[in-house]
Amino acid sequence: MDIHAISTALSSIKAATDIAKLIKDSNTSLEKAEIKLQIAELISSLADAQIEVAEVQNILLSKDKEINELRVKLEIKSKIVWEKPYYFLICDDEKDGPYCQHCYDTNSQLVRLQGGGKNEWFCHSCKGRFRDKNYVSPNSRTTRGHW
Repeated sequence: MDIHAISTALSSIKAATDIAKLIKDSNTSLEKAEIKLQIAELISSLADAQIEVAEVQNILLSKDKEINELRVKLEIKSKIVWEKPYYFLICDDEKDGPYCQHCYDTNSQLVRLQGGGKNEWFCHSCKGRFRDKNYVSPNSRTTRGHW
């Protein structure tokens, strides 16, 4: 049952409820207590059904949202590659990134690393620092003219 079908069902149930209320409140030939009681039960049943359909609609919306989130995660997982010490996304044969290894591995979040100067990167989310294989420590760099 899709969302449109549920909305249609809700509208139909509401219309039936309104009709039953009109019949119940009318003072024509339906004034017998037994008929009014049955109509009151019908109204109650229709109201219960309307509530249940609304709950099903909420569940379906929640499931649709979850399915979409899982699709996005699956698409990312198919495009992400690990190149120590960080992740990259491959889109149309081009690398995008780098992304924080810690944030992706712990929370499945793609957080773009900042910096990159002197082969050192910083994550503003987890505060992690990442250095690739070309990193040279400031202490080990040669200083010219000073012995």
